[in-house]
Amino acid sequence: MQSHGREYRDGPRFPRKEGGRWKCTAFSRFPDAAREPWNERETFRGFGSRTKLSLKAMATRRRCIVLRGDATETAAAADRLTAPTKPGLTLWVGSAAPERACVAAPREVRGLLGRAFEAVVLDLTEGPGGLDADLLGQAQGFIVRGGALILRLPPSTAVLGAGPAALVAPPFTRDDVGRRFWRRLEEKLSRPWVEGRGAPPVTPSRAPITGTGEQAVVASRLGELFTGDAPALATLLADRGRGKSSALGLAIAQLSSQNGQLREPVFVTAPDRRAAHELFRHAGESDVRFQSPTAMLRESFAPKVIVVDEAAQLPVPWLRALIGRYPKSTIAFATTTRGYEGTGRGFVLRFIEELKRDPRPLHAYTLDEPIRWDAEDPLEAFTFDLLALDATAATGLTGRGAASVVHRELPRDEITADEALLRDFFGLLVHAHYRTTPSDLHRILDAPNLRLHASFLGDRVVGACLVALEGDLSTSLVAALFGGKERIRGHALPETLVSHCGVPEAGTMSFIRSVRIAVSPELRRGGIATGLAEHVHQSYAPDFFGTLFGASPGLIAFRRSLGYELVRVGSSRGIRTGEPTAVMVRPATPRAEALVGRLRGTLARDLETGLALAEKDGELPLAPDLLAAFLRDLPAPASLSTEERASFVERYATGGATYDSARGGLESWVREHRRALDDLAGLDAASALLIRLRIEDRRGWEEIRETTGYPTVPGAMRALRRAVRALWERVERTP
Repeated sequence: MQSHGREYRDGPRFPRKEGGRWKCTAFSRFPDAAREPWNERETFRGFGSRTKLSLKAMATRRRCIVLRGDATETAAAADRLTAPTKPGLTLWVGSAAPERACVAAPREVRGLLGRAFEAVVLDLTEGPGGLDADLLGQAQGFIVRGGALILRLPPSTAVLGAGPAALVAPPFTRDDVGRRFWRRLEEKLSRPWVEGRGAPPVTPSRAPITGTGEQAVVASRLGELFTGDAPALATLLADRGRGKSSALGLAIAQLSSQNGQLREPVFVTAPDRRAAHELFRHAGESDVRFQSPTAMLRESFAPKVIVVDEAAQLPVPWLRALIGRYPKSTIAFATTTRGYEGTGRGFVLRFIEELKRDPRPLHAYTLDEPIRWDAEDPLEAFTFDLLALDATAATGLTGRGAASVVHRELPRDEITADEALLRDFFGLLVHAHYRTTPSDLHRILDAPNLRLHASFLGDRVVGACLVALEGDLSTSLVAALFGGKERIRGHALPETLVSHCGVPEAGTMSFIRSVRIAVSPELRRGGIATGLAEHVHQSYAPDFFGTLFGASPGLIAFRRSLGYELVRVGSSRGIRTGEPTAVMVRPATPRAEALVGRLRGTLARDLETGLALAEKDGELPLAPDLLAAFLRDLPAPASLSTEERASFVERYATGGATYDSARGGLESWVREHRRALDDLAGLDAASALLIRLRIEDRRGWEEIRETTGYPTVPGAMRALRRAVRALWERVERTP
């Protein structure tokens, strides 16, 4: 069999030393003395069983070590444990890092995903307040064979402090945040394989990292598809750390080795180029061309082969459009099903069903065997167990009577004490949502503004609904939101109505927002979701029930059947669904009903123009059935009063409103003050041109950027706001 050795073309993934510290955010080579074979090269050794034997021969279990004490004590102990690691190859997140460690703030860790370290040290000595579930999930994915995750925890006798600020939504405080996830962590860390302060130092394996036989077989089969004459579709699904992107690169490299050089280039797309780094590294010198998702639909390409990496992170409408635009191409979709940053299984299950309806044959591949660690790795199993990344919806329910379903609120202490119950509930939400992260589980267990409701069939959860308590904001906070001086966490509905719809009185009203609702796939369309939603309606007495979601005709129809009305359609597309956000509310008081009437009239006035402008800005056209769902039963368009118009213009000029929310007021106001715009005294020509192109002519931002010469679209956007502010100030000063 042929060997497929590949060196890092950009150099190995090392930090570099800057100012006495190892910098984690750059690629650079270590001094020669610091190089080791395992991080200098990854060698993929053909297609036979010898690859697996090689892995077994060098396999070393990864470890989890818990150090208890204060920050100084635990830092010193972690320093001793990591002393054998190479300089820069201990990732240290937290305080008191030794000079040889690679130091990163928690917010910087996500940018390092895909890189390798011999040890990761996390500082949790603050207790629950410093706990970040996403960071815990990410940490284990960095660690190579023989490495260790070292957790610095407070003493077991310490009084637990306040919870993390990220889970706080006013009027709640950090003291109101639960400690359930922290206790879950402590319980999982009590397992026998977890080591303590007496653990021996970290001794990572530095043998060459090799690919698996499974990976080589998949790469070979993908290569056969890529060279075939008939177009086909393929999916490659794997948990994180299985070499999925590398397999794609190896498949492309095989084309070059078999044909001398590729007859046609392979087009690769991904959420961003960094997501395809491993693919390019293993594709060698093949003719592989990265194109952004936008370019793949805008430009006139005719590729024989298209590879989409991390497909679950791209909007479904974009994926559908790609399939339709390239009916004669072979397209391979690769994505992570369960990763240390979360799970995208819900997306995978539904998108594959769509692929099956395409006339091209569908080839499905999976990778199960990890590359950086052993197949029975305890650290990965610990992470999956802690974060419930492998939670699934209940099955085997077909034929059971849905009429006996019981709906009730589910107390967090109950779900915390019953692992099967938690996995049933969380598994439903995972299945129904495009991407679920570890922080979602943390929020479900501990966020003080959330409530859980469930539908039970016997002892199994067959319906799950997560709701948030929102609104009732102080008048001072509402004024700050309305003026763009403040943002607020955990109040999505009132913030949207205040900031984007320009209705400040909504902020002082109360809302119950449906965050997620899901029903077992085996029992859908049996009335369970309707019954669960009505149970929620009977459980609270707010001004509004409401929800925000990536719009689809089915979801809009479902909410309408429950008495909800569409009051806003977001101009930009959701990063996961690719559809605009629909805001729907069900008024529960006379005051709320009156406000809904105003919002509906505004929507009727602005919707079609806003959607048309979004297309000019590069958004995909809406599907006809979705557009029809938006336009259904809209009232007569509301007129824009002089006071409303002035408010929108002032808020936009001073930074309190986005262009999309203020567009109607800006267009009307500019028409009235055309003479001031024509008289360029006090308003430069470039500013006047920006106003004409965007506000009067409704040109797209990319066209405006090219016409005006601004280097970026955000730069042109900022310049337009300055231009409007200059015109507004000029008009305000004019008697």
